[in-house]
This record gives sequence, C-alpha cells and structure tokens, in this order.
Amino acid sequence: MPRRALALLSLILLASVALGACGNNAKPSISDPKEIITKAFEAIQKAKTVHIDATVDGTLNPVLLGLGQAGDIALAGTTLGIDADLANKNLKLTASVPALLGMTADIIVIGPDTYTKVSLSGDKYVKSSTGATSPTDPAIAIAELKTFLDRPEVKATKKDDASCGSKSCYTIQVDLDAAALKALVPGTDLGDATVSLAILVEKDTLYPASFTVTAKGSTIGDLTIKLNLSNWDKAVDVTAPPADQVQ
Repeated sequence: MPRRALALLSLILLASVALGACGNNAKPSISDPKEIITKAFEAIQKAKTVHIDATVDGTLNPVLLGLGQAGDIALAGTTLGIDADLANKNLKLTASVPALLGMTADIIVIGPDTYTKVSLSGDKYVKSSTGATSPTDPAIAIAELKTFLDRPEVKATKKDDASCGSKSCYTIQVDLDAAALKALVPGTDLGDATVSLAILVEKDTLYPASFTVTAKGSTIGDLTIKLNLSNWDKAVDVTAPPADQVQ
C-alpha cells in the first residue's frame, strides 16, 4: 500500500476512535422530568459563577405587596441583571422598574456586606452588614427538592427538546392550578390563581438555561417573569464600590 494511502487510512482510523470516545463521554439522555430538574439543581450547587438576565412583563396585584386595593401595577419593561460569584457568595445586581417612577437599583453583596443604591433615595450606596450564616447543606437542599417534586400536586411534564443558543435543551413544564397552590401554600388565599413554570436545561452540562414563570388570577394579576442564565463558571467581577460612593 502506498505510504500516502496508508497515512490517510491511519488518520481516518484515529479520527473514528476519537469520535467514538467523544460519543462515549456524552451524558445519557434523561426522560424523567423530575430527574432533570433535580440534576439541574445539583449542577447549580456545584457551579462557581453565573450571569442572569431577567425580564418582567404584565401586571401585579398590589395586595400581594401589602399596598392595599389600588389598581394593578404595570410592570412592562422591568429588567434585572445579576453577576453571581457563587463560590465566594458575592453578587452584583442591577434593576430597572419604569412603572415605579423610573426607579433603578444597584445592589452589591460582598460576603456579609451589602451595598444598596436606589435612584429614588439618592445617588450613593448605603452599606449594611449581617452576621455570618450557616451555609445550606446541598444534600439536604436536594432532598427537600425531591420531596417537593414528589408531591401529588406537582405535575412535571417533559416536552420536546428545544434549541437554547448553540445547544440543545430539555424542556420541562410544571403547571399548578388553584387547588394545587392551595395545597402547596396553606394559609394563603390565592383564589383562582394559576402558575406555570417552563424550564430549559442544557443537555450536555445539565445547567438550567432559562426559567419562565407565568402567574394569572384575580388575586395575583397577569405576570410573566423570564430568567436567562448564561456564562456558567466564567470569570465575573464583583467588587465593593469606591469609598467616596458610599454614604
């Protein structure tokens, strides 16, 4: 056999072995929707960092906020951005709520210290501190999640896989009607409220890619909240504001 042909055949064989190895390392497909949610929660517990973009649309009944019986609050255009350093318990949050007199807010959490700046109350941060808190045991948190998912009121359904950016994602739907909410939140009268949750989970990493919550009812309003999660385990910059920006 000519040398060139032999070399070409060797390359093809090596490529086949490499592709086979990659295929063997791929995560097996999961069909149980509750297992997918649990695996996503386990992935979050191990993550170092994440970026979150959130949008809020629709209306909110002010009674839920203890604001009396005034008309529903329109929340269209409300946005939220978060850079979270999960490993070090640091976080940077920016929010904009046009419906509340164009309010903006910046919150920075560095360990036990929180710096808060709200446009309606000034242009400097206010610092507050809390005592050290005991971290939640991941095993306990996962066990509690499994217990919640096993409740008969929580009906999770796996839908067709969907594209999420350049990846393929599991799609999980959880629908809670008024009776289910009454059982899950005893002592709280939510009337005819219903809540739907759609979750996209990356098939290769099992990190959640998005959460979309839709809540409707005369006691709640008509609200849609969407969170997009990205940049898992990539570097984030969360630092305290300069001293001259803190009152």
